[in-house]
Amino acid sequence: MGKLTFSKDKAKHYTLYYTFLVVLAFLRALVAYVFIISNGFAPGGVGGISSILYNAVLPSNPELAATVFDPGVTTIIMNIPLLVIAFIFLNKRFAFNTMLVVAVYSSSMYMFGALNFPKYLATDNGLLLISALAGGVINGVIFGLMLRNNMSMGGTDIIGKLIYKHNPGMETHWIIFGLDFVIAIASGTLGILKLEKGIGASEGLTLVFTPIIFSIITMLVQSQIADQITAGLQSSIVFNIVSDKPEEIAKELTTKLHRGVTISHGIGYYTGKEHEVLTCVTSKRQINKVKDIIAETDPSAFTFITKAHEVRGNGFRRFD
Repeated sequence: MGKLTFSKDKAKHYTLYYTFLVVLAFLRALVAYVFIISNGFAPGGVGGISSILYNAVLPSNPELAATVFDPGVTTIIMNIPLLVIAFIFLNKRFAFNTMLVVAVYSSSMYMFGALNFPKYLATDNGLLLISALAGGVINGVIFGLMLRNNMSMGGTDIIGKLIYKHNPGMETHWIIFGLDFVIAIASGTLGILKLEKGIGASEGLTLVFTPIIFSIITMLVQSQIADQITAGLQSSIVFNIVSDKPEEIAKELTTKLHRGVTISHGIGYYTGKEHEVLTCVTSKRQINKVKDIIAETDPSAFTFITKAHEVRGNGFRRFD
């Protein structure tokens, strides 16, 4: 029989990885408990459904809300069948990571409730907006870091993975967004439950739409921040320069800014004239210096600039 090999580097890697996973899941539960569920927001996913159930039961039966309908309990119950499906049909490591995240999230959420941990209770629309933005921004950062490290909160993420596996051509992210949007709309039921006899139409409409609007704000902010984190925080600039003086420009960029330049051959479709096209990736801080070099070397050069996310390689971040 062969000997089992034990790598200290691998052990260290997995220890750090799963510690990071547990911390992210704990922080996500903390943010949801303090900012989101406490104010009746439901920004999509299984967590959004749990928030609706909890806040719907709470006014009439606080004891039932704190036990059977505690978000920690309902989140893990609703995720169980999805996790089973994930283990059967999806990547086993992804399924295990998701199971661990859900377990830590749910147990942390239940613990916060049992300890009666302080909440950010908004008393007006201004404070509600602060709560929605805070929850969206912090959760967006956490969610983005999870996506970058093959983690997931389960729920609609698992549904999206399943759809993508069987239909790679489908716009999976829009399907997930649609599901989350429906859940956010469903948060309006919390406003409906507050309606009383004799209430005015405008007041009633405000009660119904308030949780919907703030749930959507939280969801959109979270999505944008997560996308930014996933794409990479290091945003660089790509200069594409069409010039008849490619060698001169390339030399200036290389010697003065220490940036690499790629020169390719191009032909203008309309004029049929041959040109050289230079491509140079720089940091944002160097954008004006590049413009000055182009203006001084070839004022008639045609230039267009685009953004590049997460640039890696020589002169930028190294590959991990």
